[in-house]
Amino acid sequence: MPPKKKAAVPVTLSRLRIVALGDEDAFRELVVELLASNDRLTREAALDALVERPLPELRPQLRELYDTLTGDPGKFDPGGHLRIKIAQLILVFEDRRDTDLGLHAAATYETSMGVDSTGNLRALGLQIVAVTEPDLFPYIGVEHVDDASEFSPEPSNTAIQLLAATGNQLSVYQWLLSGWRDPGLIEHALDLLDDVPSMIMSRCIARLTRDALAKEDEPLLTKLAETIVERELEDSYDALGRIIRAPISKELHSYLALLLAGTNRPPLLAILSEHLEHDIRGRPAILDALRVRTTPEQQAIIDAWERDHG
Repeated sequence: MPPKKKAAVPVTLSRLRIVALGDEDAFRELVVELLASNDRLTREAALDALVERPLPELRPQLRELYDTLTGDPGKFDPGGHLRIKIAQLILVFEDRRDTDLGLHAAATYETSMGVDSTGNLRALGLQIVAVTEPDLFPYIGVEHVDDASEFSPEPSNTAIQLLAATGNQLSVYQWLLSGWRDPGLIEHALDLLDDVPSMIMSRCIARLTRDALAKEDEPLLTKLAETIVERELEDSYDALGRIIRAPISKELHSYLALLLAGTNRPPLLAILSEHLEHDIRGRPAILDALRVRTTPEQQAIIDAWERDHG
């Protein structure tokens, strides 16, 4: 029985790695040849090489391949991996003629084994639209702020970040207040609202604190407390008090006590002082926090406590 011929793909890919380091014309010629192949791994290798060494003049070939893959994704591109690589390259080119491809990518919903498999492709589509048609993007972006799956925050996460980065923080704020969201996305959104007036931010945090306490979501409560302290949101100090008085874990209680004590701000020390008086369970953590780097103001609280309680 004659021996089987070895597949040519490994040889071709080895050649690609060598050519990619040399003459651009030879690299371009080989990439065009590989993109025309019907072998998925060969196409993927060619696209990977282009990501490392983009060639804008191959934009027409990339768009043609994208259309081919879209025609029968189950056969040519299950999971959208090849189209994701093409979209990455199209994004690098920043060509306004590619808005249509961005819109198509952003609207691509496919599943693999019953799970959304094109969330990252939709995220790249949003990025392409944001770069190629900035005036159009806000309208497309808000369509995807809730577009997340159980297994991935994309493209919701990208939509929120791009909306904030393009001066559309109001859309992010509205999204935060329109219902309970994935806590991880809420945390990211809070970081993006850096230009929101402090009074408005405090209103947002008050509502989020209420919901997080009802859900007993300690990671989100931690983020809310940190945001209040870092941004010095005085209108939200009452929310801090509600958090520290809630039936939270000892670990979170200790962390919050350290967080507030570390600021040495009179209003936050006042929260600790009041809590020290009324919360027997949290009292040791508060005293420990006040003794870490004791300032005169903190020593006064400790002295008053010891004087009143012997």
